Amino acid sequence: MIRFRFITICIVAICSFTVLADVKPISAQQCEIMREKGVLTANAPIQCNRLANVTLQYYDFNGQIKIGSIVVMDAVAQRVEHIFSLLFKKKIPMQSVLPMENFNGNDDASMQANNTSAFNARPITGGASWSKHAWGVAIDFNPLQNPFVAIDNNNNVTVKPVQSVKNYLNRYSWRPNKPVNTGMAEEVIDIFAQNGFLIWGGYWNYPIDFQHFEIGPQALVKQLAARKDGAALFEQYVSSYLHCMKISKHIKHNKKRTLHDKKRAVCIEGVTNKYTPHASGVTGN
Repeated sequence: MIRFRFITICIVAICSFTVLADVKPISAQQCEIMREKGVLTANAPIQCNRLANVTLQYYDFNGQIKIGSIVVMDAVAQRVEHIFSLLFKKKIPMQSVLPMENFNGNDDASMQANNTSAFNARPITGGASWSKHAWGVAIDFNPLQNPFVAIDNNNNVTVKPVQSVKNYLNRYSWRPNKPVNTGMAEEVIDIFAQNGFLIWGGYWNYPIDFQHFEIGPQALVKQLAARKDGAALFEQYVSSYLHCMKISKHIKHNKKRTLHDKKRAVCIEGVTNKYTPHASGVTGN
C-alpha cells in the first residue's frame, strides 16, 4: 500500500512549496539497479518484495531543504518515515540521504560522502554473518559527524571516515571557543529509540559505531522478515519500549538527564531480552 503525505513549508514567511513524501515498495527498476550495483545479492536474507523506499525531506548543513530516500524492510518503513519527519521538524542536518546503489554498495564510499543510508546486503564489518543492514533494519546516520571506530586485538585504532579523526572523536557539541557540532548521533538517540531502533553503536565498547542505529535482537529481525504481519509485530516491540519508559518511575537518580539515560538503558535491556529466545524457545510478542 502506498501512503502519501503532502507537506507545506514556508521559508522566511514569504514563500512556500509543497513536497511529496511517501513510503512505497521497491520498484522493479530500482530492484534491478540494486542487483547490478551489488547492493542486493541472490542470497541476501531479504529480497525486493520485502523492501520499501522511504522518500523524505531533510535540512543540509547550510540550512537548505533537500529531498532524499532510504531503503528499509517494509515492516519498519512507516516508523522510519516518522524518524526522518522528526529529524526534519527539529532541523537536524544531514549531508546526504541516498540509497546504497549510488555508491555501488561500497560502505566506505558512502561514509566518505557523509551519506545517511540503510539497506545494503553485506556482512558485518570484519565478519561473515549478515549485517543488520542486509535485513534493512539498520541506519547509518551522518558518518562524518558519527564515525566508526575499530579497535583490533593489538589495540590499534582505525577511524572511518578518516576525516572525522580531528573533528568528531570529541563527542561534545558545545565547547568553549569551538564551533557547535551539529548532526551528532547523541542528539537523536531518543528519536530513533522511540521508533524501535533501540540499539545504538555508541553503546558498544568495540567497535564503537557512533553512526549506527539498529533493531534488535536478531530473533526479532528474523520474525519481522518471516511474518506477513511484521509491521504489527514491530509496533508491539515499539510499544513495549514506550510503555517501559512511561512506567519506569522506580528508577531514581539525583540528576534528571542521568535519570533519563538510565531509564532508557534499563528499558532497552528489558525489551530486547523480552524478544530474545530463551531456553523455552518462546520469543516476545
